[in-house]
This record gives sequence, structure tokens and C-alpha cells, in this order.
Amino acid sequence: MTASAKLTSLEAMRGIASIIVMFHHFCLAFLPSVKEPFPVGLAETPFAWLMRGESAVTFFFVLSGFVLALKFYKRPNYKALATSTLKRLPRLMGPAAISIGLGFLILFFRLNYNGDAASITGSDWLKTFGNAHLPSGFTPTAESAIGQSLLVFLLPDHFGYNSNLWTMRFEYYGSLLVFLLCALAMRVSPVTQLILTIVSAYLFWVYGHAFLPFAAGAYLALLFAWSGPRAIGNIWIAALIGLASVFLLCSLDQDLQVAGSIGLMISLLYCPKLARPLSGRLGRLLGRFSFPLYLVHFLVIASASSFGFTTLYTWSGSYACAVTVAGVVTVFVSLAAATPLLLFDQKWVAAINSITATLSRNAATMYRTYCSRSKGSTETQKAQARSHPGLL
Repeated sequence: MTASAKLTSLEAMRGIASIIVMFHHFCLAFLPSVKEPFPVGLAETPFAWLMRGESAVTFFFVLSGFVLALKFYKRPNYKALATSTLKRLPRLMGPAAISIGLGFLILFFRLNYNGDAASITGSDWLKTFGNAHLPSGFTPTAESAIGQSLLVFLLPDHFGYNSNLWTMRFEYYGSLLVFLLCALAMRVSPVTQLILTIVSAYLFWVYGHAFLPFAAGAYLALLFAWSGPRAIGNIWIAALIGLASVFLLCSLDQDLQVAGSIGLMISLLYCPKLARPLSGRLGRLLGRFSFPLYLVHFLVIASASSFGFTTLYTWSGSYACAVTVAGVVTVFVSLAAATPLLLFDQKWVAAINSITATLSRNAATMYRTYCSRSKGSTETQKAQARSHPGLL
């Protein structure tokens, strides 16, 4: 398999992780008992990974570290690294701002029925708009929505209009740390890279444990760049690694989640037979929908799904029927809302790349012009000095 096909399988896993986060939030909202230990719920069972949103978010972070670092370990380029660093914030900010605007409209026009649904389901998470930390008597304003669009990546507790965006601050700062690791490790000897890896891993473990998933993904990218196109020939060994990794992802311990994420990615990267089912058209589609689906599904749960659940439960008195309707609404409305956001994201990324390329070319032209003028001025001064020795 080509490298792009292997990465497609990882992007497909990102899409599956988004679906797991959606199911995790659906359970928190309408089936809170599913989060309880067995026999009441699925917690502490081999099926816990199906609704373990925390593990899915950790996988997002590890995969981000891997994807961001891989191209710079394979083709070291400080100019491209600086460009990626500068455009990382606007790349993330565009789609996130759209979701914040959607959350503002839902709250402003009082289309959120999460409070009514929570009074039936008993979900504190749903009642508080997904732990959004909205103050008492909160009034949605366009100014606060714009402020959150700018600050959600930089400061904590600026995700009131879309509580899913609590991860964005970690995503952005984690990306910067990955780029820093790449800058330190590019174009140095393998021994120096190994020393930097060990030292930085210790520093992350002790002082920046929250960002360890990003560093772990960057370390896996370095390993993958070192190893080249090697493969695990026995699919059963790769499947066993993947299965063990899934069990690790059932845990609430972040270290075990990181280990499970790394193991799952290794099984897909180094076993073409295992990765092939996720490397086709469906895998690419899952990868493309992962970010938009992650951004919009909670807003759908707090509005359309809660409305459908409350309406049917009031009409029929059947909790099972109400949950079923809420599930159908969550899936289809989330996909419908994610589709225009996906199209916007594609245009947004293309625009960011185009603007960045134009600015980069202009900066390079200005630099060459400056160097040419400086060189010409120096040559003129030397010529004058030779013509008039007494000036020296």
C-alpha cells in the first residue's frame, strides 16, 4: 500500500472516533445509565470503547501529532514548517467560528430544548448545555460569540456556545509543540534525534502531561519516517495488537488511552491487509466528515434531538420510542448540518493555502530585492573607495 493509503486508513479512524464522540454525548444526554458500570451499563466492559468519548479525543490528539509531524520528518523544510505554524490558527478558526455562530443562533432564538429534555432524562450534562459553564442569567450576544471565536483557541472556558470546542485550545497549543519538536529534530543526526525524543518525552511526562498525546504522535511519526515501508506480514499479529489497543482505549486513564491510540495506529500503518478495508472511498469519506461532524453534533443534540425526544415522550409516554427518535434525528440532522460545513472547510483550507502561498512568494521577492540592493550598495561603496583612496 502507498503511504497515502495508509494515512487514509488513519483518517477513517478519525471519522470513527468522531462517531464515538457523538454516541458518547448522545448517551450522556438521553441514556446516562449506559455510562454506568456493568450490569447497568457498558462501562468496565469490552464494549466500553463504543461510548468512550474521552479515548476518542485522545486518539484525535495523537493522530494530529502524527500527521502534523510526519511530512517534516520525511522532508525537512524550515520554511514550510514556519508556514504551517502561521496558518494553523486560521485553519482551525474558520470552521470553529461557524459552529459558534450556529450555537449563538440556537441560544438567541431559543431553539435549545436541552433543559426540557434533561428534566426527563435526568442528565446534568444536557441540562448545563454540555457543561458549557454559562453564567446564571446568560444572554447570548453577537459580541460574545465573536469574542469566543477568537479566544476559544487561546484561553480556557471560552466555549459556551459550543461545549465541544473545549478541545480546541489543546489542539492549537499541542500543534505548536509538535512544530517545535520538528524544528529541533529536523536535519540532525539520528542519535541527536533519539536524545531529543527521550528528553522531551520526560519533560512532557513531568511538566506538560496534558500535551503528551501530541508528543506521542510526533514520536510515532519519527519512528515511521525512520522505518520506511516495512510491514507486519502476519495479519493475526497486527489484529492482536489492534485488539489489545482497543481494550486500552476502554480505560479512563489518559496514559493507557495514549498507548492504545499508538498501538491502533501501528497496527494500521504496518499491516496493509488490516488497513485496506479503511483505505477506500468510505475511509476517505469518514475522514472528510470527521471534523465537521465533531463540531456540529452537540448543537444538534441540544436542539433538534432534544425537541424530538421531548415532543414524542410528551405525546406517547414511551421513553424507548423517544430515545429512538432522538437517535435518528441526531444521526441524520448531524450529517445534514456537517455537509455544508464540510464544503466550507474545503474552501476555507484552499483559501488559507492560497493566501499563505501568495504572502510567502511576496516575502521571498522582497527579501531577494533587499539582498540585491544591499549587495549593489556594498559594491558601489567598494568602487568609490577604490576610485578615491583618500576617502578611506
